[in-house]
Amino acid sequence: MKSVQNFLEKLNPKLRIFDNKTIIISEYERFTYKALNEKVNTVSKYLNTFGIIAGDRVGIASDNSINYVISIFALWMMDAVPVPINIKLSASEIKTKLMHLGCKIVLVDYANRKKIPSKGIDRLNINLLDLNLGGASFDYKFNPNKTALILFTSGSSGKPKAVELSFSSLINSAKIGNEFLNQTRDDRWLASLPFYHIGGFSIFFRALMFGTVLIIPPDLKIESLIEEIQSHRPTLTSLVSTQMKQLIDNKIKPNDELRHVLLGGGFISSNLMREALQLGWKVCKVYGSTETSSFVTVLSTDEFTLKPESVGKPIHPNEVFIFNEEGNELPVNTEGEVAVKSPALMKGYLLDDETTKQKLRNGLYFTGDIGYKDEDEYLYVVNRRSDLIVSGGENVNPAEVEEAIMKFPKVKEVCAFGIDDVTWGQKIAAAIVPKQNQQFKIDELKDFMKDKIASFKIPKEIYFVDELPRTELGKVRKEFITKLNS
Repeated sequence: MKSVQNFLEKLNPKLRIFDNKTIIISEYERFTYKALNEKVNTVSKYLNTFGIIAGDRVGIASDNSINYVISIFALWMMDAVPVPINIKLSASEIKTKLMHLGCKIVLVDYANRKKIPSKGIDRLNINLLDLNLGGASFDYKFNPNKTALILFTSGSSGKPKAVELSFSSLINSAKIGNEFLNQTRDDRWLASLPFYHIGGFSIFFRALMFGTVLIIPPDLKIESLIEEIQSHRPTLTSLVSTQMKQLIDNKIKPNDELRHVLLGGGFISSNLMREALQLGWKVCKVYGSTETSSFVTVLSTDEFTLKPESVGKPIHPNEVFIFNEEGNELPVNTEGEVAVKSPALMKGYLLDDETTKQKLRNGLYFTGDIGYKDEDEYLYVVNRRSDLIVSGGENVNPAEVEEAIMKFPKVKEVCAFGIDDVTWGQKIAAAIVPKQNQQFKIDELKDFMKDKIASFKIPKEIYFVDELPRTELGKVRKEFITKLNS
């Protein structure tokens, strides 16, 4: 019978496994390698009774938990593909994503059960995976090129973008990141981001691949993170701007053992970095995406004083290039589209060959972000891609916001956009042209949107305008719209 230990050794042949070493800590439980192996075998057998077979895509809609980690491993043991779902999305948004991939089974916690459609989908309670069914026997054959994970990200069109990541992509990303992190078995990773985002999933994957302890808080509220930092004293963690700002506002200082804080997930204010450093936080700016399996560049604590506006240099063997619209590589200090070359790139967008071909060309991933490199190879991101707003670590497609607002009967036209913000990275804003003689209050619109899209997609700033500035071809000139808050 294959075991979790066998699987982990495939991910990292140098990993030393000791049965009684604690590798996962949560609020109520601790798991050793031996206990993890036994639980995964039991859950695999249980899931097998529901007809899950190799290649099936299985949704997971839950807060971070030990059972989340166990479910991932159990599905891998069965050669099935985990599909983590963003539980902040509305029920209709989640249904669209599940239907897109044909997920017939979803592992869901009690709090999110109502968000999963009951027709055509088996909803299994992820918190009740404790049945004593004995072990399972699955003779899987590890193939690094197999799809290990599918994560959704926002894109330029209304249809879901399902990023397909292979085991090879995840392994290479973890190895490349380790060139900077230098993880050991004595490290402790705080799972401070949701597993349904690549930033959070990478924490889980790195910890298990390099044998470090994974600390899972009871939830991701700032009070819980502070408690975990003070009680379990992690050595590594990842945060987004919103979380870092909350820690600063609460005047929380890091524990002495904390070696690195990876700060990413969108725009990062240099002032926020300075405030964090003054409090003793060893923050490092990182830049990457779901499509690159995590960060590809890093700006260390020491480098920040030299290049405060940069997002760092690529970690070998990652490479970053800058291209113009004609596809020609640009010289240093010249703005253009950022493209990434890395052995950690995605396989593509599942069921979307057209977008895959647009984004993956000649072995490069074209990010859509605008930036430049200086003479020392440091990357500067001037503008995030125009079809994406990153707010509080969440990717938001402006078109989704505009579509929801246009359903309100008193709106004639709308343009959604992002505003740089210290706390959120970017705030979602919207400029609205009301229909003639159809004035309305902002709260009226926000109440209307509540069941249409996720709450984090509802604009925090709304401006009423007489008309939207447009080009001669009728395209909205967002460079003028974004000046409304100034």
